Amino acid sequence: MMNSKQKIIVPIIVVLGLAAFSLFILKQRAGHVGHFPEDMPPIDSNAGVSTSGFMPTSMENPDRYAALNKNIKAMGECLDMKVQELSPQDDFNFEIIGKLIAPDMGKVINMQTKWTSVDYKMKDGETRRVFVEYAGDSNAPEAEPVKTVHHYVMLVSGKVRDLRLPQELEQNPKESDIQKIYENTYLLKTSRALLITYENGDELNYVEQNGKAYSIVVSHLGKYFRCKDADSAQMSCSCN
Repeated sequence: MMNSKQKIIVPIIVVLGLAAFSLFILKQRAGHVGHFPEDMPPIDSNAGVSTSGFMPTSMENPDRYAALNKNIKAMGECLDMKVQELSPQDDFNFEIIGKLIAPDMGKVINMQTKWTSVDYKMKDGETRRVFVEYAGDSNAPEAEPVKTVHHYVMLVSGKVRDLRLPQELEQNPKESDIQKIYENTYLLKTSRALLITYENGDELNYVEQNGKAYSIVVSHLGKYFRCKDADSAQMSCSCN
């Protein structure tokens, strides 16, 4: 039997436990900010992912085409590189950027995925995100990176709420298992970030949205050229 002191302490512990649990539930419903990379593109719930490829930049958006060529020229001047203008048939994607900088950057020695993100919409209109972080081993760059998967509901407040993951996704899952999460849904946006290292020590940090470059950071001979919002005519770049 409990003594008088225990009769007081036990109810207090129970109440505190229930209060903590209630607070956890409230926070979960209210959501949290999430821990997303600074270079991740913002969500656009009005634009779906194209499944038929992309038009050349000059056809899709002449202003964007002009802005890209203006900033490609600025990149060449900043980094002392000989870069060619985009042709009217080109789009500003990973393949084209690689061709632009290859003559000065040299051979690629490593390409690592830093993160991927898929925003999709359920039939009931709920927007969700699958965010995957990739952790490589600097001592074994040839080894497969370890994947950490996060699954969220995107709230109208701009915050996110955690969703339970299937057991097969809890420990370094296969890419095919991750893709099953959003199969047969309406894709809003796909994004990924890559880090490419070249034989002379130069690097390219590349982020794309729906197959097109969103931001780049090119390092060459100790200088950096940065561009963001490269998927629009309002792209901004800097040299330092």
